[in-house]
This record gives sequence, C-alpha cells and structure tokens, in this order.
Amino acid sequence: MTQEKTSGGSAPTVSHPTVAPISYCSALPVSAATIAWLTSLISAHRARIGSRWRKVTPGQQAVLVLAMLRKDERLLDLATPNGISASTLRRWLLEVITLLAGRAPRLPRVLRRLAARGAVVVLVDGTLIRTRRRTGTQNRRHYSGKHKHHGLNVLGLTDEAGRLLYVSAVLPGKTADITAARHHRIREQLHHHRLTPAADKGFHGWHKDVRETTDCDTCGGPCEQIVLTPYKAEAKRPLTEAQQQANAVFAALRCAVEGGFAALKNWRILDKLRLHPRHATTLIRALLVLTQHEQSARDTARQATA
Repeated sequence: MTQEKTSGGSAPTVSHPTVAPISYCSALPVSAATIAWLTSLISAHRARIGSRWRKVTPGQQAVLVLAMLRKDERLLDLATPNGISASTLRRWLLEVITLLAGRAPRLPRVLRRLAARGAVVVLVDGTLIRTRRRTGTQNRRHYSGKHKHHGLNVLGLTDEAGRLLYVSAVLPGKTADITAARHHRIREQLHHHRLTPAADKGFHGWHKDVRETTDCDTCGGPCEQIVLTPYKAEAKRPLTEAQQQANAVFAALRCAVEGGFAALKNWRILDKLRLHPRHATTLIRALLVLTQHEQSARDTARQATA
C-alpha cells in the first residue's frame, strides 16, 4: 500500500496495488425447477432470434440473472469473475425480464378466472417500491409523503389465500393508493366480472365513486356494487364496539394481502431499485411471474411428498 499526495497541499490519498479478484461460493435460494424453466425460456428465445454464440450458456445466464434478482448482486461483482462486461450483463438482465414480463397475467384474464372459480372478494392494496432520489422535476413526483422516501407506487390484487394474482403498472411515488386504483380503473373492471374489492383505510371513500354511476350496464340500472373498507373514526365520532369488532374481522381477512407483497419483495432487487423507472413495470411483472412459478413448484413438491 502506498500513499500519494495531491497538489495544493490537500490530504494524501491511499492507493492499493492491483490484485486479482477473489471468487467465492454463495447459495442461491431459488428452486431447481425455476432455474430449469427459465433456462428453457432463454434457450427458446435464443433459437427464435437466431443468436449463434454467447459467452455463457442459457443455464449460466439464468443463474446470473436470478442472482441479481433474488440477492441484488451488483453488476461488477458478477461480471468480473465470469469474464464479461457489466454492460453485457445488464443487457442480459433486461432481455430476461422482458421475456418474463410478456408472460405476466393481464387483469381481464385474471378476473375471468376468478369469476369462473366462483370467487366473490378480491383483496386490493398498494405498496411502495423504493428507488434512489430523483433529480430535477422528477424529484417531488417520486417522493412519497406517507413513506418519507422516493419510490414508485404499485397496486396488487390477491385472493383470500394471499396469492398475488396481478400487479399494475408503476406510478410516481407521490400517487395515493386510491388515486392509483382510479387511474387503472380497478373498481370498474372488478364490477364488470361481478367481484367485490376489499381494501384498507387508504381506500376510504372509494365507495363514493359508485354513487356517480346512475346507469350501470352490469347492474341494468343504478349501480349496486359494494366496496369493502373498514370503518374510520372521526374527530368527534369514535368507533362503536360493533364497528371495532367488524374492523378486527376485516383486518383478519385482509392480512393475506401482506403475504402476497412479502412474497414479491422477497426478490431483494426491490429493496432499493437502481434501474431506471422506465424498466420498473417490466421488472415488477417479471418478478410476479417468477413468484407464481416458485409457488406452483412448491405446491407440486408438497403434493408429491404428501
């Protein structure tokens, strides 16, 4: 180790001799079924676009991408030991998440399946995906006053078991959950399939949108849709005991939606998103596909051992 002094009498800087990077083994908490499935998708994609040669096999690309998604590995930390550039690895990451996002379920298909299955209630909630501080005009619109952090707003729909069924496109972090639901027209699409939304206090007042619909095609007259939200106390009107009990029962029903978002945020790349916001929707939908595949593989393994 040597010390170098800069001109102008500034403090000395410390430089280290160039050393070879040290590689070590680390576990990747992803099922073998998911790795094999993603490998087959990448192989089919390469054959479709006529990719003749790459430095890594489809299986190696799948492992590298999953390491970035699940463990939030940095580009340089993965690129250097594998003899590739960080820009190449980033291009492979965008390629895979675009490939996965194309398989994400769309809302009309999800709601049709729920209606055909006889479902009645769909849990709706929003979450904030943290990002770096934005610059310029993008700073304030990406700052969430509720969470006191910069981020992106995402709406999710789950069933009563807490399985994440759908995630919306991202909106700036300052967007309230009820505003995002109105922007994506979630209530109208649920009502079209005769499903009832259940949401938290952040959606209080969502039911007032129904009053504005005097002629509903689904109801054949005045709209009769119900929006389930908990009771909310006011300054001079506290909740009664019956309302408190109703809120407790409702909270027990809605706690499943937190498990759905927890499964999605188990992919540590969402701890603090460093990708540009224009790639955020693609990334979220790709992670939804991986989460659903992991859950399906886990259910299949349990049934095989039962």
